[in-house]
Order: sequence, then C-alpha cells, then structure tokens
Amino acid sequence: MKGDHLPGNDHVVRYCPGSKLAEDGAPLATAFYLRRNEKYLSVEWMEYLQQHAKDDPVKKVASIFKEKLNIGSTARMAVLNVGNMRHHVKTQTASTIRVLHEPGKNDPAHAGIHDTAQDEMIIAELITETVAALYPFP
Repeated sequence: MKGDHLPGNDHVVRYCPGSKLAEDGAPLATAFYLRRNEKYLSVEWMEYLQQHAKDDPVKKVASIFKEKLNIGSTARMAVLNVGNMRHHVKTQTASTIRVLHEPGKNDPAHAGIHDTAQDEMIIAELITETVAALYPFP
C-alpha cells in the first residue's frame, strides 16, 4: 500500500544511465542524486514483482524502465537490499533513510528512497557501497 515501509530483506532496483557509471561499470554516487523537484529516489520493488508478475523480476524491471525512460546502451540496473542500505547509511551518518512503496497507476511496484537530501553527497556515496548486484538491460 502507498506509503508502507518496504521490508528490510527486500530489494529495490535503481536505473543508472551510462553517464553515471564508472569505467568499470559500477554506479557513481551521482546515480543516487535527486533530480530537480524530486522528493525521493525512484526505484522498483523486486519482491513486489516476484509476487505479482509471471516474468523474471529483473526482466520485468527492465521492461518497466523501458516504458518510462530512454535506455542507453551502457545503462545498468543497480539492485540494493533495503535493510543493508538503511543500516549502512544509519551507522555511517546517523541519518535515517526510509524506503516506501510509491505505486503509480501503471507501475504498482514503484517505490522511493526518502530522506536523502539532507546529506545527499554522503548518503549517495554510502548507497553506492551497498549495491548488491548490477545488471545490463536485456
């Protein structure tokens, strides 16, 4: 339901354009900066998709991103464990970030990483340290 906290064991996926990747393909901290007028970092909730979609969740996330964005050939999808990310940010900064369900009309798996603006550069760097997996677009 909208505004519900995602469980700590669950995962979210962030779109990372090629311009926000290092030479080795890893996301740079800038991939986790808010865009102008954004209130939270937009992500997709993998476990929601596993429960509600028949497709492989990574392929489903890729198709959701392709519907919303112009995907470059070097873009990647960064997978983050919700609990690890929140814990790492909390222990390194004493800041508390929240990961909340933010479903849209055509995107029921949409979620958001909230409360990153106060120390955005530090929090973005810490989030990059918790990337659990990185996938190219199929």
